[in-house]
Amino acid sequence: MFLSVLPFDQLSFEDSLDRFDGDPVFLDRIPIQHARRHKIIGIRPTTSGSAETSTGLLLAIGDQRSLPQCDIVARRLRTPVQPIRCDAGVVTAKIDQVYAQRDRDARHLLHSIDTQRVGEPTIGTSIRPEDLLDSDRRPPVIQLVNQLLFDAVVAGASDLHVQPRDDRLQIRQRIDGVMFDVVEVPKSIQEEVISRIKVLGRMNIAEKRLPQDGRATVTLGDRNVDLRIASLPTSHSERIVIRLLDKSVRRYTLGELGMPPAMLQQWQQLISVDHGLILVTGPTGSGKSTTLYGALQTLNSSETNILTLEDPIEYQLPGISQTQINEKKGMTFASGLRSLLRQDPDVIMVGEIRDQETATMAIQASLTGHLVFSTLHTNDAASAITRMLDLGVQPYLLASSLVGSLAQRLVRTLCPQCKTPVGTTMPGDEPERATAAGCPQCRQTGYSGRIGIFELLVVDETIRRHIQERSGARTIRDSAQAAGMQLLSDDGQHKIAQGLTTDQEVARVTVVNQPNADGNVVT
Repeated sequence: MFLSVLPFDQLSFEDSLDRFDGDPVFLDRIPIQHARRHKIIGIRPTTSGSAETSTGLLLAIGDQRSLPQCDIVARRLRTPVQPIRCDAGVVTAKIDQVYAQRDRDARHLLHSIDTQRVGEPTIGTSIRPEDLLDSDRRPPVIQLVNQLLFDAVVAGASDLHVQPRDDRLQIRQRIDGVMFDVVEVPKSIQEEVISRIKVLGRMNIAEKRLPQDGRATVTLGDRNVDLRIASLPTSHSERIVIRLLDKSVRRYTLGELGMPPAMLQQWQQLISVDHGLILVTGPTGSGKSTTLYGALQTLNSSETNILTLEDPIEYQLPGISQTQINEKKGMTFASGLRSLLRQDPDVIMVGEIRDQETATMAIQASLTGHLVFSTLHTNDAASAITRMLDLGVQPYLLASSLVGSLAQRLVRTLCPQCKTPVGTTMPGDEPERATAAGCPQCRQTGYSGRIGIFELLVVDETIRRHIQERSGARTIRDSAQAAGMQLLSDDGQHKIAQGLTTDQEVARVTVVNQPNADGNVVT
């Protein structure tokens, strides 16, 4: 039924709107000029924690000629509308009150962010605040969200967290793998900030009970930054995490990843084979994609056909065909790999092996003349082997196809501006251990940037025999070490001795516990 045909005088009447707040979704999507012109305002009871009632959004109407606005607002906000009748003066006063309060809260927070900022952006002079912000024309809440995004980009954050608390909205950034508090947003504009972010990601702002995913692109000067937005309902409203992928960030070559020279030579030999399976392991955010991109760039030539399956495509690689996974549409790693094999590839990169079907197909591809790269979430190089066996891969197939397994982590590097040497502790080391007290350049953390630490397991005849015998990760690790494999912690200690990082950083990202009874490392 269209609400515009309802008799105006039969609507529920409210002589005062003092017990109502402005609905944040309405305020975000409906301009104040439109609300004033039609004498309408979206409201919710002051005591309610939700932007909707059980029957939909409450819409106060001060003019019977504005009844058609009920259907317009319902379509715009994608939510049912429950109209109520008020005097025109009451509605107009409420419009002025709630929009003014929203703008005051946002402007106050924008001012506090500006006064708290330390230093100037350092990642590129072409990036200017006005590329995202236009304070003369944009509503304050939009300015606020844009400012938060801008600050995250110039700070080099990989993620922006928008986390509701019981009395505030906490904004945090993840920089170099570590979380930092940024600012606290007043509870009064929490829902508008969340709604604005969801609008950017083309997400359903009326759906607050289910997780959603969205994406957007923002431009700063000549930089394009992809935003991967994920919402999750919590007891204090929806929390949102925005993954920031700066397309203009310089991609690293293999020599710049931080591998020790001897290991780098081994790695280059491994990726130069004609066929086989190479696995890169580590937790989320450990630099696996960067390492794989570096390998693909090394192999990229006019004589080689390279294809990738990724979720998401983090960076565009010239000359390489990259395919985005879309599981909602049926494009999984397994189905995508099946299609890729019909494209006459020489080299294939599968973003992640998640199930038995993908694992088996990757093995078969590597046994039929293709070089296949992929990733797993395991703690060390040896555990990648046992994980593949756990996924149902036959031992004889894995032993025949696996070329090597590379485990890695990222450790923060000491800030070059405030780093001071503290003396050598390892015989023969020319560089010295160092520490850093913190300075404005590194936000008083003592760290600036990250470098990889690595563990490379090369599959030889002994390792193949262990795979066929289904040996545990401890046995495989011991054999690899006997053949010269350097552990993650070993590489970490060398980088400490070189003055690149600290004991605390290496301990933070490496596994420190002993293997369990099955030989698998646990944290």
